[in-house]
Amino acid sequence: MPLLALVCCGAVLALLLGGRSVTTTETAVIEAVADRYVAEAGAGAERSDCQATPAESVSLWLVVTCGRAGGVRVEYFVDRFGEVTDRQEMKEGT
Repeated sequence: MPLLALVCCGAVLALLLGGRSVTTTETAVIEAVADRYVAEAGAGAERSDCQATPAESVSLWLVVTCGRAGGVRVEYFVDRFGEVTDRQEMKEGT
């Protein structure tokens, strides 16, 4: 019985995580990250300042880059579940 309960719990967890990764779309992730950027950057920041590219790392899904020319550029690294795992600010020209 304990083994059966463990297998059932594992199956439920796998279904929940699998369902979450399937229903998370690129568009929804980019929009959520753009909203976060606007909230963090303040006045003058717009959602249209953001663009996404596929991540080169196996553990990541997207890199959403936000910023304007001549200013600070912010990169958000997003995993397959749509969660921002890291954030990096870079000044233009560095």
